[in-house]
Amino acid sequence: MQGVLALTKICYVSGASEILVTAQGMDPFIRSPSSMSSNSNDFSSDPEFQSWLEKLSTTSTKPPASQFASAHQMGTSKMSTRPEDGVVDPKGKVWGTEDLYVSDASVFPSASGVNPMVTNMAISDWISRGIGKELKGEVSDEGLEERARL
Repeated sequence: MQGVLALTKICYVSGASEILVTAQGMDPFIRSPSSMSSNSNDFSSDPEFQSWLEKLSTTSTKPPASQFASAHQMGTSKMSTRPEDGVVDPKGKVWGTEDLYVSDASVFPSASGVNPMVTNMAISDWISRGIGKELKGEVSDEGLEERARL
């Protein structure tokens, strides 16, 4: 049970708006708009979440009736035009590094709300082609051609 409780807290501090556990009798935790707008990810100051955690801690989560899953994480290494606004530049290069690139769904500006497979493949293809051109000396860091805004 301690692992399930820890995972729900991780979801909360990561900004989840809804947390669903597959324990019998447990409703999902749906975060109030006020706790989302306050930019506070301190779960200890959210009485609704604390109450939900208390109920969860007394609920049976015996296998195989329970599971915990998370999928399609996006936006953890946000692409940006300025270092202070994200982790990677518009070419996927990590700001302030040499030869370190990110080319997956983590460069999305935020979660898309839909399966990111096709968009992820397109971004990865675009970034990898840019890396190839840089290795061949065909492009420089200056004069990035703007094709789309993220």
